[in-house]
Amino acid sequence: MRTSRHCVKCQCPRLWQVNPFMIPDNDSSNVVLPLPGVSRLHSGAAAGAELRRRLEAGRFEVWICTACGYTEWYAFEVNEALARISQHPQSGVFYHDAGA
Repeated sequence: MRTSRHCVKCQCPRLWQVNPFMIPDNDSSNVVLPLPGVSRLHSGAAAGAELRRRLEAGRFEVWICTACGYTEWYAFEVNEALARISQHPQSGVFYHDAGA
């Protein structure tokens, strides 16, 4: 949708672009922050309620069709962080290259 400017599902040309996609800050009722493309603890585990050092990188851009609601998400600036996190076996992050 980002390239064609038409919905890939219904071909509607009316789209919303949300860039960056924002979420409320859990620590403040008055702040919204960009949804990070990657959020993990430095150990590679999924970020949770623990207060260990957290790695956040990247951002999301979202395209939404006004007719059918079909949505596409695009991640930016995440490859370096994901490569580092994928080195931890329990991280749940895996790299696949079908062309290799």
